[in-house]
Amino acid sequence: MSPSIQSSPTVLELIEAGAVKPEAITSLAETYLATPGLRVHTLAFGWMLDVAEAIATHPLARAIIGSSLVSPRAKRTMIATAIMLARPMRL
Repeated sequence: MSPSIQSSPTVLELIEAGAVKPEAITSLAETYLATPGLRVHTLAFGWMLDVAEAIATHPLARAIIGSSLVSPRAKRTMIATAIMLARPMRL
């Protein structure tokens, strides 16, 4: 089902539809690592994501980000995964 039809697509579905660029997710993951308090972020025209909520609702992301034993690269990958699986809000 296309994101234009589906009322609540995931970020990954928006990427597949061309509404969000993959580079934006990488950049957002980097930004979250630098400023973990980041909350609301506009992904693309008409789409907003609560990044902190996306990470908080992904059980593995919470554990990995909170661990001092995990590399920044693995944390960035987990943040990006949590973001791609999240369902942004339509503005």
